[in-house]
Amino acid sequence: MSYPDLPEPFDPQPDDWLSALEHELGAMDGERIVLCHSLACLLWLLTARAGAADAANRVLLVAPPCTDEVEAVVRFRADGVTAPDVQRAAGETLMFWADPDPYCPQTAGVAFDGLFTHTKRFPGGGHLNSEAGYGPWPEVEGWALGG
Repeated sequence: MSYPDLPEPFDPQPDDWLSALEHELGAMDGERIVLCHSLACLLWLLTARAGAADAANRVLLVAPPCTDEVEAVVRFRADGVTAPDVQRAAGETLMFWADPDPYCPQTAGVAFDGLFTHTKRFPGGGHLNSEAGYGPWPEVEGWALGG
């Protein structure tokens, strides 16, 4: 398992994060399971839009942001990404989202409609992070470990 620190978390740049992700994926042996939260979800979508093929076996995107109020979100927006891009990038991609989410006021269900065949909505879940009451998440851990 790897829990990479992405460069400049307080001023993230797409090219730097894409390079870090490429390095992490290249260092993985065996089955590639990728879990992304928030801005890292958009990083994965940028990877898919760039033409990644079979970059991971399974991917879970949790609480992707869609606000225009945060500069980093705007920089990472993967405009033009398509469902075939997402399908080509990984064998399976799931999206977990909640409403209301302060970082995706229009809801991820609307903002990312049609990109994923498997999504799960968490009503009242906020940004699906520790501040919203999500700490250890045994179901996600089980999924990540192959359950």
